[in-house]
Amino acid sequence: MHAADHPTNSRTPDRAVRPPRVLRRRGDHGTVTAEVAILLPVLVGVMILGLTMVGVVTANIRCIDAARDTARATARGEPLASAEDLGQRAAPPDSTITITRQDAEVHVLVTSKPHLSLPVVGGLLEIPVRAEATVQTEPGTQTEPDAQPEQMTVGQ
Repeated sequence: MHAADHPTNSRTPDRAVRPPRVLRRRGDHGTVTAEVAILLPVLVGVMILGLTMVGVVTANIRCIDAARDTARATARGEPLASAEDLGQRAAPPDSTITITRQDAEVHVLVTSKPHLSLPVVGGLLEIPVRAEATVQTEPGTQTEPDAQPEQMTVGQ
């Protein structure tokens, strides 16, 4: 039997069937570790920013609710202390509620600086939020036409 008659030698397209060998470069060793070392602080920063925005949006919604509730209570003719109590329950902690009553309108301003309980950067990211509400007073609860505007600031 000749070498040409051997079945393994007759198949020359053997290289085309095999997948090419993956060559490993010597400089690639440890690149995943370096990429993770760069990417991890970026991901932590994005997560902190996201949590901060959630806290600010939540505080803003609470300020809107507090302003609306306080304005409605004042417009119904409830005492200012009672209306302020309603607002303080809805508002974020340490917020300021300003109630202004003039003629047939009640204007309420709620301001707050939400304190975020994030480690290390919680105190650095104080973003002030505010909300306003203006409501017409109910009939029979309007102030006297010659009366000066009432203003009451509570909180902090």
